[in-house]
Amino acid sequence: VLVVLLGAFTFWQVRIPFDGAHFKGGALATLRLEALALAAAAIAAGSLAHWRQSVLAAKLPGPEWLALPVPASLVARHLLAESRLPALAMAPLAFAVWLAGLDLMPWLWSALLITLYLVAWLECTRVGAALARAPRARGEGASRALPALMRLLVSGRSPRQVRPMPAARWRRCSPAHALVRLDQILSWRALGPRTRLLGALIACILSSVAWWSGAAPLLARAQSFVGFAIASAFLGGWVVLRTCGDPSDLLRQLPLSFGTLWRARFVQLAVVVGLFALAQAGFATAFPMPARIGQWVAWFVPGLAIATLGLHYGITLHPRGEVAENLYYGWLGVALCASLMIPLMGWAVVLAGLVHSSLRLSRWRTPEVA
Repeated sequence: VLVVLLGAFTFWQVRIPFDGAHFKGGALATLRLEALALAAAAIAAGSLAHWRQSVLAAKLPGPEWLALPVPASLVARHLLAESRLPALAMAPLAFAVWLAGLDLMPWLWSALLITLYLVAWLECTRVGAALARAPRARGEGASRALPALMRLLVSGRSPRQVRPMPAARWRRCSPAHALVRLDQILSWRALGPRTRLLGALIACILSSVAWWSGAAPLLARAQSFVGFAIASAFLGGWVVLRTCGDPSDLLRQLPLSFGTLWRARFVQLAVVVGLFALAQAGFATAFPMPARIGQWVAWFVPGLAIATLGLHYGITLHPRGEVAENLYYGWLGVALCASLMIPLMGWAVVLAGLVHSSLRLSRWRTPEVA
């Protein structure tokens, strides 16, 4: 029932812009808009497959699977099928988008679109899963001659090689500054935080490109805000992993107050979100300066709220980073569905999550897992 309701609301939301495109540019304009929406759905499916494959590759029982009397290709097919399961969530949305433009263009174009979407879904999920396996299947020495999947299975449970670190240099600074330095160093050494930061940077670049898409200024601003919101969500994922990545048995023994921990990471989020919003306000040359200043304020506040929600989940669910990140993205998904159903309802959902998580911040000394 929920899938049917979500599909119906998606149909209604996309039907209106499809009708507008058909009224202005005919069937060809509708085709371009629908193709863009289906391409976004295929890319989102590939991202879901990448996430699922990353989770599987991190906990892969390799040697046990190698002992099975099955070829490696069958194991690869099984892993790909497992990673594609979450990507099926895009199917009802894509079907609703396709159905919304069915009577606005020739049936042959609609059949071609849905066929190309299925091909794109298969390829995006396959590429997304392959990109998730690649960093864990590099191998060394003679193992490079093995197929990529064999290298992945062999290294599934192997201990990580620890690179020698330079001798520690003691320096005097405030606890908040020390936390900022720690985040800067580990964000580029650890794969998870580095991936989230790169995702935020790419989303910000795409948000900037939207200003030169040739669309009307109001539509370009809406497209840019979508990329800005995605960048803020990636920043929230980064702060979840960084907060949960600190060893709980060591961190809680330090003379470190909760206020220092929260303030150090909140300030980092505020600075980055503020710079992202400032860049988009600078690119909005079609609007007068007062409107661009108002845009910066109107974007900075919700972007910071999205990222701060990740900070709160990381603190209250420390050190369960995977659980905290799943809850964070799941809550943002609920907010997105609420916005599709009722305009602006999603921000109420985000605010509710922010209030609820803020009330539990006092339990930092006794985390949820305790």
